[in-house]
Amino acid sequence: ISLTRGGLLDRENTWRTYFESSPDWKDTAVALTAPLLLANVVLSIVFSRVSGGFVSYGLGQGFLGALLIGLVMAIIGVMLFALVINLMAGVFGGKSDFSRAFAAVTFAMIPSWLAAIVGALIPVAGLFVTMAGGIIGLVFLYQLLPLALAIPEQKRAVHFVSSIVLGIALQMIIGFLFIGGRAVQ
Repeated sequence: ISLTRGGLLDRENTWRTYFESSPDWKDTAVALTAPLLLANVVLSIVFSRVSGGFVSYGLGQGFLGALLIGLVMAIIGVMLFALVINLMAGVFGGKSDFSRAFAAVTFAMIPSWLAAIVGALIPVAGLFVTMAGGIIGLVFLYQLLPLALAIPEQKRAVHFVSSIVLGIALQMIIGFLFIGGRAVQ
Protein backbone atom coordinates (compact mmCIF):
# COMPACT_ATOMS: atom_id res chain seq x y z
CA ILE A 1 0.00 0.00 0.00
CA SER A 2 2.82 2.42 0.82
CA LEU A 3 4.50 1.75 -2.54
CA THR A 4 1.22 2.29 -4.37
CA ARG A 5 0.50 5.51 -2.47
CA GLY A 6 4.08 6.70 -2.96
CA GLY A 7 3.99 5.74 -6.64
CA LEU A 8 1.01 8.08 -7.06
CA LEU A 9 1.53 10.90 -4.60
CA ASP A 10 5.31 11.08 -4.03
CA ARG A 11 6.49 9.62 -7.30
CA GLU A 12 10.03 10.86 -7.74
CA ASN A 13 11.06 10.13 -4.16
CA THR A 14 9.39 6.70 -4.14
CA TRP A 15 10.84 5.74 -7.52
CA ARG A 16 14.34 6.91 -6.64
CA THR A 17 14.32 5.13 -3.27
CA TYR A 18 12.96 1.95 -4.85
CA PHE A 19 15.53 1.87 -7.64
CA GLU A 20 18.38 2.60 -5.20
CA SER A 21 17.52 -0.61 -3.36
CA SER A 22 17.79 -2.53 -6.68
CA PRO A 23 15.14 -5.18 -6.04
CA ASP A 24 14.90 -8.22 -8.26
CA TRP A 25 11.91 -8.33 -10.62
CA LYS A 26 10.42 -11.20 -8.59
CA ASP A 27 10.46 -9.03 -5.47
CA THR A 28 8.66 -6.27 -7.37
CA ALA A 29 6.17 -8.81 -8.70
CA VAL A 30 5.33 -10.08 -5.21
CA ALA A 31 5.31 -6.72 -3.42
CA LEU A 32 3.63 -4.52 -6.02
CA THR A 33 2.74 -6.02 -9.40
CA ALA A 34 0.76 -9.10 -8.37
CA PRO A 35 -1.47 -7.41 -5.76
CA LEU A 36 -2.25 -4.47 -8.08
CA LEU A 37 -2.77 -6.62 -11.14
CA LEU A 38 -4.99 -9.08 -9.28
CA ALA A 39 -7.02 -6.27 -7.68
CA ASN A 40 -7.36 -4.56 -11.06
CA VAL A 41 -8.62 -7.59 -12.93
CA VAL A 42 -10.89 -9.02 -10.24
CA LEU A 43 -12.40 -5.73 -9.05
CA SER A 44 -12.80 -4.35 -12.57
CA ILE A 45 -14.72 -7.42 -13.66
CA VAL A 46 -16.85 -7.58 -10.50
CA PHE A 47 -17.64 -3.85 -10.51
CA SER A 48 -18.45 -3.80 -14.22
CA ARG A 49 -20.84 -6.73 -13.83
CA VAL A 50 -22.58 -5.03 -10.89
CA SER A 51 -22.74 -1.46 -12.24
CA GLY A 52 -22.64 -1.95 -15.99
CA GLY A 53 -19.43 0.07 -16.17
CA PHE A 54 -16.65 -0.38 -18.71
CA VAL A 55 -14.14 -3.20 -18.45
CA SER A 56 -11.79 -4.37 -21.16
CA TYR A 57 -11.19 -7.86 -19.76
CA GLY A 58 -12.97 -10.79 -21.33
CA LEU A 59 -15.65 -8.92 -23.23
CA GLY A 60 -18.42 -11.31 -24.18
CA GLN A 61 -17.19 -13.96 -21.75
CA GLY A 62 -18.76 -15.32 -18.60
CA PHE A 63 -17.30 -14.24 -15.27
CA LEU A 64 -14.75 -17.06 -14.97
CA GLY A 65 -13.74 -16.78 -18.62
CA ALA A 66 -13.27 -13.03 -18.25
CA LEU A 67 -11.26 -13.55 -15.07
CA LEU A 68 -8.99 -16.14 -16.64
CA ILE A 69 -8.47 -14.20 -19.86
CA GLY A 70 -7.98 -10.96 -17.94
CA LEU A 71 -5.36 -12.40 -15.60
CA VAL A 72 -3.43 -14.23 -18.30
CA MET A 73 -3.41 -11.26 -20.69
CA ALA A 74 -2.47 -8.80 -17.91
CA ILE A 75 0.45 -10.96 -16.78
CA ILE A 76 1.64 -11.45 -20.36
CA GLY A 77 1.23 -7.73 -21.02
CA VAL A 78 3.35 -6.61 -18.06
CA MET A 79 6.09 -9.16 -18.73
CA LEU A 80 6.14 -8.48 -22.46
CA PHE A 81 6.18 -4.72 -22.07
CA ALA A 82 9.00 -4.88 -19.50
CA LEU A 83 10.95 -7.11 -21.89
CA VAL A 84 10.42 -4.72 -24.82
CA ILE A 85 11.43 -1.66 -22.79
CA ASN A 86 14.48 -3.49 -21.50
CA LEU A 87 15.61 -4.68 -24.94
CA MET A 88 15.01 -1.28 -26.50
CA ALA A 89 17.06 0.38 -23.72
CA GLY A 90 20.18 -1.34 -25.03
CA VAL A 91 19.36 -0.27 -28.59
CA PHE A 92 19.02 3.39 -27.57
CA GLY A 93 22.09 3.70 -25.36
CA GLY A 94 20.53 2.94 -22.00
CA LYS A 95 21.35 0.16 -19.58
CA SER A 96 19.43 -3.08 -20.06
CA ASP A 97 18.19 -4.39 -16.72
CA PHE A 98 14.99 -6.45 -16.75
CA SER A 99 14.35 -6.02 -13.03
CA ARG A 100 14.45 -2.23 -13.33
CA ALA A 101 12.35 -2.30 -16.53
CA PHE A 102 9.79 -4.49 -14.77
CA ALA A 103 9.64 -2.09 -11.81
CA ALA A 104 9.30 0.90 -14.16
CA VAL A 105 6.38 -0.73 -15.98
CA THR A 106 4.73 -1.63 -12.68
CA PHE A 107 5.06 1.88 -11.25
CA ALA A 108 3.82 3.36 -14.53
CA MET A 109 0.78 1.06 -14.50
CA ILE A 110 -0.43 2.11 -11.03
CA PRO A 111 -2.68 4.95 -12.25
CA SER A 112 -4.00 2.82 -15.11
CA TRP A 113 -4.85 -0.13 -12.89
CA LEU A 114 -6.54 2.03 -10.26
CA ALA A 115 -8.44 4.04 -12.88
CA ALA A 116 -9.71 0.82 -14.46
CA ILE A 117 -11.18 -0.22 -11.11
CA VAL A 118 -12.91 3.14 -10.69
CA GLY A 119 -13.95 3.18 -14.34
CA ALA A 120 -15.67 -0.18 -13.94
CA LEU A 121 -17.95 1.41 -11.34
CA ILE A 122 -19.14 4.18 -13.64
CA PRO A 123 -21.40 3.32 -16.57
CA VAL A 124 -20.55 5.16 -19.82
CA ALA A 125 -18.03 7.65 -18.33
CA GLY A 126 -15.93 4.80 -16.96
CA LEU A 127 -14.21 4.41 -20.31
CA PHE A 128 -12.92 7.98 -20.03
CA VAL A 129 -11.71 7.43 -16.47
CA THR A 130 -9.86 4.32 -17.63
CA MET A 131 -8.35 6.19 -20.60
CA ALA A 132 -7.22 9.04 -18.33
CA GLY A 133 -5.46 6.54 -16.07
CA GLY A 134 -3.73 5.04 -19.10
CA ILE A 135 -2.52 8.44 -20.28
CA ILE A 136 -1.19 9.28 -16.81
CA GLY A 137 0.56 5.90 -16.80
CA LEU A 138 2.27 6.74 -20.09
CA VAL A 139 3.45 10.05 -18.65
CA PHE A 140 4.81 8.21 -15.60
CA LEU A 141 6.62 5.74 -17.84
CA TYR A 142 8.21 8.55 -19.84
CA GLN A 143 9.42 10.08 -16.57
CA LEU A 144 10.67 6.73 -15.25
CA LEU A 145 12.81 5.71 -18.24
CA PRO A 146 15.93 7.77 -17.47
CA LEU A 147 15.82 6.80 -13.79
CA ALA A 148 15.19 3.09 -14.36
CA LEU A 149 17.28 2.38 -17.46
CA ALA A 150 19.54 5.41 -17.90
CA ILE A 151 18.01 6.23 -21.28
CA PRO A 152 19.89 9.27 -22.60
CA GLU A 153 17.71 12.39 -22.72
CA GLN A 154 18.24 12.90 -26.46
CA LYS A 155 17.01 9.34 -27.18
CA ARG A 156 14.26 9.07 -24.57
CA ALA A 157 11.37 10.09 -26.85
CA VAL A 158 12.41 7.70 -29.63
CA HIS A 159 12.92 4.86 -27.14
CA PHE A 160 9.55 5.60 -25.56
CA VAL A 161 7.57 5.73 -28.82
CA SER A 162 9.27 2.71 -30.39
CA SER A 163 8.78 0.67 -27.21
CA ILE A 164 5.09 1.58 -27.04
CA VAL A 165 4.51 0.74 -30.72
CA LEU A 166 6.41 -2.55 -30.52
CA GLY A 167 4.74 -3.48 -27.22
CA ILE A 168 1.25 -2.81 -28.59
CA ALA A 169 1.98 -4.74 -31.80
CA LEU A 170 3.26 -7.76 -29.88
CA GLN A 171 0.35 -7.61 -27.43
CA MET A 172 -2.11 -7.51 -30.33
CA ILE A 173 -0.47 -10.53 -31.94
CA ILE A 174 -0.54 -12.48 -28.69
CA GLY A 175 -4.11 -11.37 -28.01
CA PHE A 176 -5.18 -12.55 -31.44
CA LEU A 177 -3.45 -15.88 -30.99
CA PHE A 178 -4.86 -16.35 -27.49
CA ILE A 179 -8.35 -14.94 -27.91
CA GLY A 180 -8.87 -14.42 -31.63
CA GLY A 181 -8.11 -18.02 -32.49
CA ARG A 182 -10.92 -19.17 -30.20
CA ALA A 183 -13.39 -16.72 -31.77
CA VAL A 184 -12.65 -18.07 -35.26
CA GLN A 185 -13.41 -21.68 -34.30
